[in-house]
Order: sequence, then C-alpha cells, then structure tokens
Amino acid sequence: MLLLITMTTGTSFSAFPDSFTVTTPGGDTTVALDKMKVGDKGFVGKINRITSAFTHFDSQLARRLMEIGFIPGEPVEILHKGYFGGEPIAVRIGHSTFALRRFEAALISVIQRK
Repeated sequence: MLLLITMTTGTSFSAFPDSFTVTTPGGDTTVALDKMKVGDKGFVGKINRITSAFTHFDSQLARRLMEIGFIPGEPVEILHKGYFGGEPIAVRIGHSTFALRRFEAALISVIQRK
C-alpha cells in the first residue's frame, strides 16, 4: 500500500509539534482530531502515544479516552471549539458529546472519507 504523508509545522499548542495528514490511494485522509475544523466528521483511527517521561500518565489517558468511546471505527464529529486558543473542543463520539483539551484531541487519529 502506498501512503502519501504531508508534514506541517504550526505555532499552536499541541502534544505533537508537527501536525500530520496521511492520504491513502483510496482518497481517505488521516488527521489529528485537534487539527479538524468545526463540522468535520470522520471515524476514529487510533489513539497515539505521547513520547515523554510520563508513560504512566500516558497509559491512563489512553485508557480513559477508550473508555469514553474513542475506539477505532467509531464515528466522530467536531461540534465546537473555544474562542481563545480553540480549547476546549466539543466532540460528538457515537451518540455522546465530550469536551476535550487540545493535547487530548491531538492523541486521536481520525480517518476522513472523501
């Protein structure tokens, strides 16, 4: 399978300094949840790991995100972003709505179908 990966660097706060976009030959795009715009929809791809000394915190955060519904294949939609810094981010996952901090949303990869 051939993948096209585009890297961009932004000045906004994120758990990862670089945002990412992955495009598959079928036209699907994978993007970090914190980089999506209000109204964008997709499906959860995976929960990424933070590469830091806080591995215990990282595993607890990943587990909490999965417990509230961020599991692969679940439909997700961005409902609202805060006015100052875009935080918190209101996200509908399945039939539930949650508010996430930017660094939490940056951990979640979303597949957007074309």
